[in-house]
Amino acid sequence: MRNSSLRVSVLIGWLLFLAPGFSRAHGESPRSAHRTSQAGQVVSISDIHFNPFYDPALIPSLIRADYHKWPAIFSRSLIPGYGSHSADTNYRLLKSALDNIHLRAARPDFIIISGDFLAHDFQESYAKLAGSSDPKAVDSFIDKTIAFVSLMIARRFPNTPVYPALGNNDSDCGDYQIEPGGAFLRATAQRWSGLLHSKSNSRLFRRTFPAGGAYTVIAPRNQGHRLIVLNTTFFSSQYKNTCGDAQAEPGNDEMKWLGTELRKAVAARQRVWLVFHIPVGIDVFATIHKGPAAAPELFWQPAFNQQFIYLLTQNSNTIAASFAGHIHMDSFELIQSTSGGPTSFVHITPAISPLFGNNPAFEVFTYSRKTAELRNYTAYYLDLSSPAAQKNGPIKWQTEYSFAQAFAQPAFSTKALQAIYTRMPANQDSVLTKYQTYYKVSNLASPPFAGNNWRPFWCGIGNTTAPEYQNCVANAK
Repeated sequence: MRNSSLRVSVLIGWLLFLAPGFSRAHGESPRSAHRTSQAGQVVSISDIHFNPFYDPALIPSLIRADYHKWPAIFSRSLIPGYGSHSADTNYRLLKSALDNIHLRAARPDFIIISGDFLAHDFQESYAKLAGSSDPKAVDSFIDKTIAFVSLMIARRFPNTPVYPALGNNDSDCGDYQIEPGGAFLRATAQRWSGLLHSKSNSRLFRRTFPAGGAYTVIAPRNQGHRLIVLNTTFFSSQYKNTCGDAQAEPGNDEMKWLGTELRKAVAARQRVWLVFHIPVGIDVFATIHKGPAAAPELFWQPAFNQQFIYLLTQNSNTIAASFAGHIHMDSFELIQSTSGGPTSFVHITPAISPLFGNNPAFEVFTYSRKTAELRNYTAYYLDLSSPAAQKNGPIKWQTEYSFAQAFAQPAFSTKALQAIYTRMPANQDSVLTKYQTYYKVSNLASPPFAGNNWRPFWCGIGNTTAPEYQNCVANAK
């Protein structure tokens, strides 16, 4: 009888082991399987700056052809390699970036893109290389370029929601000159609405994007997770409404809208991620180049800078993360409360475009689907100076670093970033050395800081208003 019972127990055990869905068949216990299901992946991309003018010989064909035929045209280019640190993203680099993102995260929950799809000086390049300044012709080519980049993303990630933000170069009027409610916004709304892969989110998108380029969506895995995507060009200190109504106030309109959306999120007990292009705070690079006695140069107009910081501090329990780009480098900002100490952060994703001396990069984040809290991220990059990058063959992008491992932090958070920030001046645990290496995405041939020149950048990380920054610089010598 005891032998019979033993045989039955063993048989039941083997049936359970082989049964579909049994957790040991997946190498984990039921409890760990539940924990794993709560962990999601998100890809962060910024500053693609696709350059269709990279090979001037192809431009007549690109102008004549439908954008669906552009890949075949680009494949005829006789210029080898994945580009250089003196040019925006060519076709081979764009395709390689998307292929390598898919290699590292084939099915992310969603993808965020922090703006700037178009190459720098787009209108000027068209006039010079296409031999035409016809506004209709350049507008058509801009629309085709936006459509082409969107098509490339959609083909590589056909079932993944993509949430793009506009950058200052994304305009048919000129750099920092996007027209509220203009033709570019209406056309881009048509190109991007299909990327969201959600009827309800597409309705939210179409409700606000054509007017100002901002929108809100609900994350695919959690109704309690909202993303608010901003058009920060309107907030920029360089913005000019050249092509629109000079009396319009699109920045004020968007800031009021943001406040309303945050109040809705608070009322619904949602967690929020903000996605935008131009970071808040101090443009340290511009400030340094104005001279040692110059007043700090803000990325945003002072009033918008102050209002945004207020919204971040007042809603720090609601806003779980903020993502920006624009500077092309890998960095972050800490938003300080009036009572002292940081309440939130802005993560700055490095660029795909290598124009400013950075290597091309993207980042894959892990996060909690339940709480929307970020856990960690890994940065991947292409060493553009490597021999393989000078050729045309497929190339695998390298792992640059894992945040948690590189900085010995349990998770990616405001607390972790504050710990890194306070250790930088003394280079404790080599955090400053690592930050300097990662800032330009491991392009060691182009050091980002000379001597103590890192100090203004360090002050810019933790001080996002002009008085705070000035005080930091004065006391950091």
